[in-house]
Amino acid sequence: MKFYTLTGCRLSAYIHKFLLVMKLTLVLLITAFLQISFAARAQKVTFSGKNASIIQIFTEIQNQTGYTFLYTDEMLDGASTVNVDFKNTPLAEVLKACFRNQPLTYSFKNKLIVIQRKPRVPEVENVQAVVVKGVVTDEKGGPLPGVTVTIKGKNINTTTDNTGTYSITIPAGETNLVLVYSFIGFETQEIPVAGQTAINVKLKISDNKLNEIIVVGYGTQKKATLTGAVEQVSSKVFESRAVTNPALALQGATPGLVVTRTSSRPGNEGISFDVRGATSVNGGSPLIVIDGVPAATGNAFFTMNPDDIESVSVLKDGMAAIYGSRAANGVVLVTTKRGKGQMKLDYNANIRFNTIGIKTPTPTMQQYATFWIDANQQETVPNYWGWQSLTNLQKMQQGVEGIYSTQYWGNIFIGQANRFDELFASRPSQQHNLGISGSTERTNYRLSLGYADNRGNLATAYDGQRQYNLRLNYDFKITDWFKLQSGVTYQKDQTSGPSSGLGFDMIAEDPPFFPAKNPYGQWYANFGSAGNRNSVASTTDGGRNIAGNELMRVDLKADFALTKDLELEGTGSIQSNQYRLDNYNLTIPMYQWDGTLAPSSINPTSNIRAESDNTFYQNYGAYLRYNKSFGDHHITAFGGVNAEKNDIKGLYAYRTNIGSNGVYDLNAAPATYVEGSGGQNHWGFYSYLARANYSYKDKYLLDVLGRRDGSSRFAPGYQFSNFGSVSAGWVLTSEDFIKNLNITALSFFKVRASYGVTGNQVGIGLYDYISTINQGYAIFGSTPTKQTTAFLSGLTSNTRTWERVNNKNIGVDLGFLKNRLTATFDYYKKQNNGMLINVTYPSVLGGTAPTSNSGVLNVHGWEATVAWKDKVGQLSYNIGFNIGDSRNKLISMEGATTWWAGQNSTIVGYPLNSWFMYQTDGYFKNQAEVDAYYAKYASVKQGELPSQGDPTQNLRPGDTKKVDLDGNGYISAIGDPTKGDKGDVKYMGDAAPHYVFGLNLGASWKGIDFSAFFQGVGSQYLERQGTLEYPFWAVWTNSNTAFLGKTWTPENTGARYPRLTVNNTRSQYDYLHNDFMLQNNRYIRLKSLIVGYTLPQAWLTKLKIQRVRVYFSGNDLFEVTSIKDGFDPEQSAVSQNNGYPFMRTWAFGLNVGF
Repeated sequence: MKFYTLTGCRLSAYIHKFLLVMKLTLVLLITAFLQISFAARAQKVTFSGKNASIIQIFTEIQNQTGYTFLYTDEMLDGASTVNVDFKNTPLAEVLKACFRNQPLTYSFKNKLIVIQRKPRVPEVENVQAVVVKGVVTDEKGGPLPGVTVTIKGKNINTTTDNTGTYSITIPAGETNLVLVYSFIGFETQEIPVAGQTAINVKLKISDNKLNEIIVVGYGTQKKATLTGAVEQVSSKVFESRAVTNPALALQGATPGLVVTRTSSRPGNEGISFDVRGATSVNGGSPLIVIDGVPAATGNAFFTMNPDDIESVSVLKDGMAAIYGSRAANGVVLVTTKRGKGQMKLDYNANIRFNTIGIKTPTPTMQQYATFWIDANQQETVPNYWGWQSLTNLQKMQQGVEGIYSTQYWGNIFIGQANRFDELFASRPSQQHNLGISGSTERTNYRLSLGYADNRGNLATAYDGQRQYNLRLNYDFKITDWFKLQSGVTYQKDQTSGPSSGLGFDMIAEDPPFFPAKNPYGQWYANFGSAGNRNSVASTTDGGRNIAGNELMRVDLKADFALTKDLELEGTGSIQSNQYRLDNYNLTIPMYQWDGTLAPSSINPTSNIRAESDNTFYQNYGAYLRYNKSFGDHHITAFGGVNAEKNDIKGLYAYRTNIGSNGVYDLNAAPATYVEGSGGQNHWGFYSYLARANYSYKDKYLLDVLGRRDGSSRFAPGYQFSNFGSVSAGWVLTSEDFIKNLNITALSFFKVRASYGVTGNQVGIGLYDYISTINQGYAIFGSTPTKQTTAFLSGLTSNTRTWERVNNKNIGVDLGFLKNRLTATFDYYKKQNNGMLINVTYPSVLGGTAPTSNSGVLNVHGWEATVAWKDKVGQLSYNIGFNIGDSRNKLISMEGATTWWAGQNSTIVGYPLNSWFMYQTDGYFKNQAEVDAYYAKYASVKQGELPSQGDPTQNLRPGDTKKVDLDGNGYISAIGDPTKGDKGDVKYMGDAAPHYVFGLNLGASWKGIDFSAFFQGVGSQYLERQGTLEYPFWAVWTNSNTAFLGKTWTPENTGARYPRLTVNNTRSQYDYLHNDFMLQNNRYIRLKSLIVGYTLPQAWLTKLKIQRVRVYFSGNDLFEVTSIKDGFDPEQSAVSQNNGYPFMRTWAFGLNVGF
């Protein structure tokens, strides 16, 4: 496929030319500026003289190098003569020597050397100047470069260098002088000089989050002047967490971002992000941007080294519109760490062990038999299935092991077999990270290496994920006006596990009374000779599934300071990701108890499959940045162009009858049955974007941004669309009328509002606008014969475009008690009024109709955060709580008016994924109630009622009594109010999690630190689905032990659940989609507990070690839940009950700094 026209030319060609120009321009500029810069330093100068004037020196240098000095005569007043003797000395050294002790300074501007007077220091008459020196560090002893040191009340200041060292000259004759130390993100300190000449200072991290620098789209802003709904979490969220996937550390960390998982199996967690709820019936997830560039694959973030992350910001409202057509579901901005200060080496490691959290509620042999006995006691016609008699079941109930005579399987051995104990055990995992970072006057660097072996709890075979990470961030300031910022990333992961045995048959179909092996050490077949399920055998010998990604990424950014206020920026990024899947399934012979070969086997036809997908992504941009203050007015502006291109190539191959000789390759299988396919896809983007910020006294705030996206996914003339937002803020605590109220507790009060339009491209294929012709066959003609035909695969639409989402947000930021207590609140509304949906056309259309931008979905919600941070003596502590909720309603969607029992994904007037359940009125107490019920409802229409004439299916005392809600005289699962038929199911909630919250506790005292993080959900409706949803889903499956002792019997008529029945039809009627089966999932879970101890510095000095910290870290250690069916509360609302059990993690770690 190819990209098609945009304003008369091919979009792919347009993008290709732009990318080529950007590459060449970037290379040429870098080369040119490097030559200029290095040439300046490479120039050699030779001359000598005594008492040479500064003008003589300028003239000599100009004659020998060609550089011109720019100055005025007044500037040279007071310049002293110099004794010089240079022989082939680099120009930089010559200038440094000549300008030493001069009242002048210099800088290079192309071929100019610009001379300037040094800032004047106020003179103090008749006194000698005193120099105060010292070092400024953080609380951990790390040097802080760039700290401003000022004499309070005087225009005398300096800054610390890369080692944190400073030197400041102060008037010694004055008394009561105070030095002020200030740095963004740290508390300002004031220290009286009091005759001291050496003052070392430790700055504390600021408790005031209003000074925090927030990463937003294509830039940063201070929290205090931010006008949009943006939340940021720092690297502390990831520190000491025993996780290799950083997404897991974000669960509950910030309001509005909901992180869910379907499993804790390493590499197969099924993680999904959701920002402020659903946006479209077509789904979608947030755009993930790493260091300013969209990630080519979601896996790029999930396999990042958490130690490399500096911060994660979430754009939730219209501010996300700077990313245009991919921002409707929010944007997650990931910033990696860069070097600073003196060189340091950090080593972090942990070893951890996993244990099963909530054990899946499968029965023992005795419980299994109890289900059967209790169910048959209430049947008109008992059904013992293959167990043949009540006697056999009673022996099983008593735990009797031995040979049993059965109806279908002959003589088989039955004994205790705990599948969970056989399949799972604690397995060690490990993680190691090494980082080297630092900076010099011209460079800063950080190199990190990471390795992790994250194992699951499977005891029978290796099941886990190995990760390898390398990241190098290197920045180089070539001149005062030209600097380069680079990054190189390598990530490799390999997830390896059994190809079968961990799914459907693991807990649902492996009965608890068939040992894994017979007395001869052979794999024992379930149900003797008839069964071909044995999860222990499958996971041990059934084959492997090995999937891996290998990512290589190179980023480069060049900054050119055109003027003091104007900067040109060029960026380039390439990402190459190679995905590989190798899967093979081997035949496993099964045996009977006596050692004879069973007629059935696992995977009777062995096979091997190989898949690969190679992604090559390019992103290039050119931007201008402007930053200027005019008195109390401050303006920043940004604008530029961006181009992206993505190429994907895939291959697939499959063969059968592979041998079990240890060589598992496609060529090792015969070519009797072969499948193979391949393909490639491309897409491209070309965008214009701009942003402007204005503030007056940091009190009145305005932010305006826009983006125009062009995409190869649309037809010519419809490829571009505009997106943008406007937001404003008002800091009321800067107003005199607020100050005059003298509310001493109120430290900060800001209101803000935003409106923006974002886009969603989910549901739009790469080439949907192109009609393709398929080949087929039909029988026609005067003598009907099979003829080859051609037909359109479907109709296309040129006018179809992105879904457009309108975002409205209003928020409040508050600070109290010197901002020790902070709070935020946001209320938002979203409307997708161009949602892509299917539209019904007359059948004469003759093809599949394209989707249309005619659906409407409304969303509203709120978020709140409150945090307290303080210090009492040497005890520092903090408490934080966040909570949010999002609700949606489908306003318009053709054909989405009919509901049925269970979960409905789209019903107009209701939320997405709504639950409609039968309403029940208890259970039948006696046969008279049953007969009356049949007489009332079956006489009109049978509806959903089991047949009264079939003694194996008819209703009996203890069965469920369903309510005829619509009063039409029969029970119906389907309702359509547009046709006057409401049915007998009622809306009872939706499947989305609501009131998602996080609670963070932290404290430190001397060298001890403690943190605990709780995450939870206030409400989420779910109905379990699958083989363990209700008893006797099928006669050969297990039943959920949560129902034991809680079902109706003549002696327990007030039971929670209806009676047990072996008949599947009647069991469905009694349980499936009834109101009492819908659970409201509410839980709170201790997601993380960390306790650490940092050794005293005095113990480490002789070892030349800066820091040693040991810690314990635990994940998912306990929970309180309302779930009644025995499953983990994080299981999805619609779960098949056969996922990997959730694990608890216990880790011990070590941090060492040199």
